[in-house]
Amino acid sequence: MTPPHWLVLTAGALVGGYAVGSLPVAWLVVRHRRGLDLRRTGSGQAGAVDALVVGGIRAALLTVVLELIKGAVVGLGARVYDGDAWFAATAIAGCVVGDAFPAGIRRGRRGVAPLVAGVVAALPSAWWAGVIIALPAVVLLGLRGRAFEQLVVLCVPLGLLVGTRDLRTLGPAAVIVVALIARHRVRARQHRRQAELLGELGGPRVPLVVEPPPRPDSVPRS
Repeated sequence: MTPPHWLVLTAGALVGGYAVGSLPVAWLVVRHRRGLDLRRTGSGQAGAVDALVVGGIRAALLTVVLELIKGAVVGLGARVYDGDAWFAATAIAGCVVGDAFPAGIRRGRRGVAPLVAGVVAALPSAWWAGVIIALPAVVLLGLRGRAFEQLVVLCVPLGLLVGTRDLRTLGPAAVIVVALIARHRVRARQHRRQAELLGELGGPRVPLVVEPPPRPDSVPRS
């Protein structure tokens, strides 16, 4: 039995986007420029900040540029292959999942860079809709802790829906939201474990007590 055409398109968009999104750009850049493995240096992560710490400013800038190109290639490629907005959104969703949860290196990034680049390149109206929705939300919620998750839940589906006017984009939007929030929580747990480990290595701080020297009249005479 032949699967429906829409199912084949959806699977192809997700798999193709995931394959490109899984490319460990920061790891490749630092490996090429410094011969170091980001998984075994610095914080053990493989993002632009880690490339900055280990490889320097040029490695970090190159990482950011390549991450943006990665998302743009997925978005534009999907748009050229199939003109429907939902297909491009599905490919971008696959790229975000691949960036956040790569199969090979197993050091996920945030997924934000390919999302931004892909939407700007393939669905600019959705990008502007998301920005207009996000600005007051950032003022009200901020970007710390759970506020980031609330912002993602609000802006990604509404931005795609308002910008494309296609209800089918809500499916890829849900995938993007789950991937971004899951990666955000994983990173938060990793940061907490690192802080706890540093606290255990440092041990409890004991205050230094300096006793004054004894007074001459209190020293016993022999």
